[in-house]
Amino acid sequence: MHNKTRFQYWIIIVAIIFVALPNFSKAQTSISSPYSRFGIGETNVFNNAINNAMGGVGYAYRRNNSINYMNPASYAGIDTTSFVFDVGYYTEWITLSNNQYKSSGNKAGLSHLLVGFPIGNKFKFALGLIPMSSVEFSTSETIIDTVLGKHTKSYESLGGLNKALLGISFAPIKNLSIGVNLEYVFGNYYKSSTIAFPDSTYMYSSRVENNYHVNAFNFNLGLQYFQPLSNGDKIGIGVVYDLPSKFPTDNVLSRYTFTTNAGLEYMKDSIHKENSSNSIEYPSTIGLGLSYEKPNKLFIGIDGRYMTWSDFKFQSNYQNTYFVNNFKVSLGGEWRPDIYGNYFQKSIYRFGVFYDNGMLEFNNNNRINEMGVSFGIGLPIKKSNTMINLSFEYLNKGTKENNLIEEDYFRIGLSFSAKDLWFFKRKYQ
Repeated sequence: MHNKTRFQYWIIIVAIIFVALPNFSKAQTSISSPYSRFGIGETNVFNNAINNAMGGVGYAYRRNNSINYMNPASYAGIDTTSFVFDVGYYTEWITLSNNQYKSSGNKAGLSHLLVGFPIGNKFKFALGLIPMSSVEFSTSETIIDTVLGKHTKSYESLGGLNKALLGISFAPIKNLSIGVNLEYVFGNYYKSSTIAFPDSTYMYSSRVENNYHVNAFNFNLGLQYFQPLSNGDKIGIGVVYDLPSKFPTDNVLSRYTFTTNAGLEYMKDSIHKENSSNSIEYPSTIGLGLSYEKPNKLFIGIDGRYMTWSDFKFQSNYQNTYFVNNFKVSLGGEWRPDIYGNYFQKSIYRFGVFYDNGMLEFNNNNRINEMGVSFGIGLPIKKSNTMINLSFEYLNKGTKENNLIEEDYFRIGLSFSAKDLWFFKRKYQ
């Protein structure tokens, strides 16, 4: 790449980073899943437009112009003379309904910000930021009784976790790669319960607040092996494993009373404040993927993932009431009509489906499962190794049985992946 073009390339990357980073940890939200109040929140956060367009398939997927952090062994696909930049966004429209009510809204945010590069011929690295979970839940009810009179009880949960990632892959022999993601997990959770007396001039409202601050380290392992066939096609296998982890938390418990005037709260008495330490016990994950590929033409993959959510505890002294082990299966692929054809023949068309039997179970038999269908397209930018990826998904989660909530999602994802030669010394200018 010429110096002038490289300078312009860097300007674009830096501009994207400055736009993306301030909004990374706070997605613009008007509605969120009520199931996010449990555990660490919604964990089915958007991955990227490539994998999501294929139903979430990714364990046995590898490319040299994008970064697939689902399996750290896939970083081995980065060329030995290339630098890869990958950033993505999403927006989704959500409808929540039960047997009596229906509401809708939307949510948007950054899905990932990653760079990849080689160190020598056998080692490849990835750096980036990725959201891990999100919580935004509030509910209230008005109660009239003979003791307290008319009062309102409300509950609120906010926050989430993010990951700063350092990924390393190593190719000890041809066709085989192993990798590890070293992660710094950070974030905050806020949970409160309030009793308010909106019509009383002599009774104080009261609130209990719990703030949890998370700073922890985690890692996960990956392996990929691709077996070439005599006709030039190849069969791939990918395996990932996340060990069970403990995320230390610094906690602050507060209790206080307040009054309300013209919509503003005025604190009266701080009754109690307590600092403590504890931990979130996060479950293990094992994933297996199989793929069949005609290079530059067709890719078909199937993934299975099992998570031991029955071992999860939000705090080590909490009882795990609703969490159960869950299994997810994804099937998807991509097709490129002709890499040397016209623009639309060079484009990549993706499709996929998935089913997740859910990690929450209520009333012993109401499992909050999830299923979805997706498609997408990869649009190449002429005279460059840059691809714009779009994904479109419909997801259904939950049930209306026993007055539970069913959720319908329509989600659009956009990612920008670029590859350039950075470690190649030209002999001639």
